This record gives sequence, structure tokens and C-alpha cells, in this order.
Amino acid sequence: MGSNKKTLLELISEHEGKVTDKWALYIAEYERIFQEFRDKPVRLLEIGVQNGGSLEIWSKYFEKGTLFIGCDIDSACASLSFEDPRIVLVIGDITEHSTCQKILSHSPEFDIIIDDGSHHPKDIIRAFLMYFPKLANGGIYVAEDLHTSYWKEFNGGLFSPFSAISFFKRLIDIINFEHWGIERAPSEILKGFCDNYGIAINSEMLQYVHSVEFMNSLCVIRKAWPVNNRLGHRIVAGKKADVFPSLIDINGTFLVSLPQTSNPWSLRVRAPEEEITEPRR
Repeated sequence: MGSNKKTLLELISEHEGKVTDKWALYIAEYERIFQEFRDKPVRLLEIGVQNGGSLEIWSKYFEKGTLFIGCDIDSACASLSFEDPRIVLVIGDITEHSTCQKILSHSPEFDIIIDDGSHHPKDIIRAFLMYFPKLANGGIYVAEDLHTSYWKEFNGGLFSPFSAISFFKRLIDIINFEHWGIERAPSEILKGFCDNYGIAINSEMLQYVHSVEFMNSLCVIRKAWPVNNRLGHRIVAGKKADVFPSLIDINGTFLVSLPQTSNPWSLRVRAPEEEITEPRR
């Protein structure tokens, strides 16, 4: 028997409350990636409130949700009120410690975090580093409106080495760190971002990044226990190996990465694009 729950698009189409503003692709993708949470007691944090409409929508979409926190730096948002007691507003800069403490006073962790805030790379990256550790294992972190990564007005550009998209792309390398073949902490390949934005990164936190998925203007990062993010052992099934009989013997073994201590592409201190001090005109 199919579910009679309304889709996210249906809820938005019939919504008459506070104004919400989302791109069509976001709505379709959220329907896909949030399905697993619809019947769970979700705790959701949304960075960027605007008129408050999306908070009303999320509270309807996740009927069994227990908490929907919206945070915005704009003091005008303090005038917003909601009938649903599960919706909470926090006014302040999301990257400031005092604001973080206010948010965590309502819940120590969240299942879904959506960043629809300032869209500047420094803020996006700082928010991710501050709140990804507050995401429950199995949770999802979403960064919206990454099209700004390509605009000069947001310190971006197609080949900008320090855009938000460039940062999230680098997380793919961190997921694969066990194959680097060199002794280097995962956080070291993010040193350029640390220096450029005056931030610090904890290598232990990065071990919880399970996957990084890109869509048009969206990045979805899933969190999982570090043991579930490793390649693990080889699983060989079957008894007939007429072409490659040696496969039988490697069942249960682990991948041994080839040493890359003489590979100049692996020994660089910084990514090549980060060493460009003046863009070519």
C-alpha cells in the first residue's frame, strides 16, 4: 500500500503561510534525500530564516519531527512567530560561539542541517566546520546556493581555489585518505583554506565524512562512524575461478596502498591552484 503523505512539492504548492523561496531542483532533490527521515523524530537546523516559510514547510513535511531551529543574523527575524511549538528561532551570527551555545541549548545534535545563510565561502566553510560535528551519525548536511562560488562578488570564480565548492571538492580526497600512500593528516590538505580564512580544522572530525554528493548549486554531505567510511576487507564469493584463480586467496584481505613518497604530485605542500597569487587576465 502506497503512502498517503503529501510530497514536498505538494506541501509547498498549497502553502499559504509565511513565504518560502526554493529552487525547483532543490525541492526534487530534497524529496529524494530526506525520504528516509520522514517517519523519524527529526531534529533540523536551518541556517538562514528570511520570512520563515521553510520552517513551516519542514514542520509539515516531517510530521514526527521534534525540533526545527532556524538561525538568522538579521534581527528583523526576531519578530517572526510560529504556532507550532516545535519551531524555535535563534538570532545571531551562526559562526559565533555564543550563537552556537544558544542553538545547542535546545539540542546537542541534529539529524539534518541546511545552510541557506550568507553564501560567502568563509561563512559556509566556518559553519560546516562548526556544525558538522553536531550532526548525528547517519545525518545529512546540506549547503545551498553554491552557484555563488562562481561569482567574484562572493569571492568566487570558475577556478577560484578558495570557493565553497572548492572546499567541498577537497573533502572527496579526505574520504580517500587511506590510499594517499604518504604520511599526512587529512586536515593538512585544507591548510590553504585555514590560512586564507583564519580557521582551524580538526582531523578527527573529518574522519566522519562518509560521502559528498554534488547537484546543481547543492552539496550534500553524509556523516557516519569512521569505521564505516573505510574501504574495508575484500569480499570474494564463488568457487570457480578458472581465469583468475588467485582471487580465491585474497578473500578477507585489505588493500595495501602503493607508497607515494617519491610521487611529486603527492608530496606538494599546497594544491597547485592555491599557489597562484594573481589570476591571469
